[in-house]
Parts: sequence; C-alpha cells; structure tokens
Amino acid sequence: MKPGDARVSLVPRAPVALGLTALMLVHHFGLWAWTAFRRGFPFLEAIDRWDSHLYTRIITEGYDPALRAFLPLYPGVVGALRTLLGGTLPPQVMGCVLSSLCLLAFVTWVSARGARAVEPSPLEPRTMWGWFFFLYSPASFALHSHHTEGLFLLLSFGALACAWERQLWRTVAFVALCVWTRNQGVFVAITAALLVARTPGPWLGRLARFSVVGGAALLSFGGFLVFLWRETGDPLAQLHAQQNWHHVDSLWGALRGLWFGNEWHQPGWWLGLRNLFGAVWLAGSIALIRRSKVLALYGLLGLLVMLPQGDLGNAFRFGAVMFPVLFQVGDWLARRPTWLRWSVALLALWLNHKVTHAFSIGSWAY
Repeated sequence: MKPGDARVSLVPRAPVALGLTALMLVHHFGLWAWTAFRRGFPFLEAIDRWDSHLYTRIITEGYDPALRAFLPLYPGVVGALRTLLGGTLPPQVMGCVLSSLCLLAFVTWVSARGARAVEPSPLEPRTMWGWFFFLYSPASFALHSHHTEGLFLLLSFGALACAWERQLWRTVAFVALCVWTRNQGVFVAITAALLVARTPGPWLGRLARFSVVGGAALLSFGGFLVFLWRETGDPLAQLHAQQNWHHVDSLWGALRGLWFGNEWHQPGWWLGLRNLFGAVWLAGSIALIRRSKVLALYGLLGLLVMLPQGDLGNAFRFGAVMFPVLFQVGDWLARRPTWLRWSVALLALWLNHKVTHAFSIGSWAY
C-alpha cells in the first residue's frame, strides 16, 4: 500500500473485526450444536473433548499425577468463576464463556490500538485479510472453547503490546501470567524482554530492562515450581507427567518427523495438512523479519518447539495463538491476485470447518 492511502484503508475498523469474530463464533457453535443433534449426543459432550475434558476433570476432581502436565492458571480461573456463579454451570460452558470473552477483548484491544497508531505495528493487521486469516486459522475453535488459548492470546498480546510501547511494569505483569498459562509463555517472556530492550539509549539501561522482564519470568516460573512442590512434593511434577508423550531422542528423530519417518507415524492427509500449515507458518515468520526481527523469532520458536515431539501433530492448535504471524500472512494475501486470494480463503474456510467438526466428534483436531 502507498503511504498516502486513506487511514481507514490501512487498518480495519473495530466493527469489521468484531463482525468477522461474531460470524466465526456463530459458525463454530452452530456446527457443534448441529453435529451433536445429528449424531445423537449432548452438546455439552461436543465441547468437552480431548484437553477440554481434562480441564473439566482438573476443575471438578483436582489434579492427578498425569494431569500435572497442564499449567494451573486457566483451570484455576475457570474454577474460581464457576464457584462465584454458584458452582452449577458445567466447567466446559464456563470455559467457553471465559475464552470467548477473552477473544472479544483481544479483538477490541487490537483494533483500538491499531486505530490510534499512525502506522500499524506488526501486532495489528493492516487489512481485513489479516483478521480473516487469524480468525480462520485451522484450529481457531480453541480460541473460544474450553482451552487455554483464549486466555493466553489476551495475556500474550498484553505482554507484547506493552513491551512494544516500552511499558515495563505492565509487561512484567503480563509476562508473569503467561508463564502460568502455557509452556509457550516462556517464548512470550523472551520476546517481550527483547522488545523492551530495543529502546535506543545506553546499553546498560537496555540490559537493565531486559533483565527486569527476564527476571520476572524466572521468578514466576520459580513460583510455579514452589507451587508444584507444595502440592505434590515434586517440583518437576509437570515434566514427569509428560513422560508418556511422544518425544524423540535425537536431532535426526526430530527432522525425520517432518516426513513422518518415526516408528509411531501412520502418514495421512491430516498430518500432511499440518505440515502445509507449518510451511505457511515458517514463511510468515520469515516474512515478518522485515518488520520486526524479535516477533519473527517468536514465530520461529513457536514452530520449532514442536520438533522434539517428533512431528507437527499439534501445529493447528499451537499456531492459533501466533497472531503476529497470521496477521502477516493475511496481509500478504491481501496483495495477491483476486483468484489466488479467494482460492486460499476457500481452502482456509474448508480446513477450519473440518478441524472444528473433528473436535466435536472426538477426532484429533490439534
């Protein structure tokens, strides 16, 4: 776009973003309700699959050793809100409400921030297509359902936006909460620390700001270890709970997973689509280097962390919160020929629909 283009053409207005979000919510919840009706199982079951069901168990029964792999902030917040409202709401409903509100708050905050800026930062989309590609990434259902993603999305944006604007203490608060929400909170902490340190000035001051954010993240993680120690007697209970997950034991095993060469693999088109999405994620992260090397690093770390698991089997869900990368890809798509733009849009809609449906029937959708 040319610098002289009208401001409204650069940044989508909030009603556009909120309208697209509302359409996505109606699509997903309507699809789940219709699927439950057609297949003869309760709607509450459709929204309580896989990790959602495990969060429900944590909230209603407490942690057992295998569930210690899940960080405590999200189930703690859902459980507390449920108790405040009388304790009768099903946890998965309370989780959907909380996550949907977090998603709407994120969209509103991003839109307001973009409207104030003279030129959008990489933390906001520059076109409607940026919003579209984010809201219809393959597993965007996780952003408004009984998962950690909605809460983590809002907190991670808070951390990165405050760091971008050099608001040190707000950054510290958001980073500390991210560390208790998802394992990827560590990457948010690294990114936020680098962003606050990029301010021009003496290197000692920049190092001090980096150290404050990094130190806050370490203190938060240390607090989590103390929490585990007091609850279980084992400060590494989260790590030990992941022992039964797929992991590779070598760099070769990590690379071999990219073509489904590990012993547990049963190659199929679902895994192939995850690799395709991973390739788009990689391309978006590399393209983001031109606007922010630090945010590009955030995108790359989020992708690379899956390789020790032996494949990109969680790429859809892990990628749902990578808003700087998804905005970048959508904005790139906006500048492509109409036939290509709408072809990719239809493919994205189809894949999002299939993944959302898969979750409701208990098929792997992450």
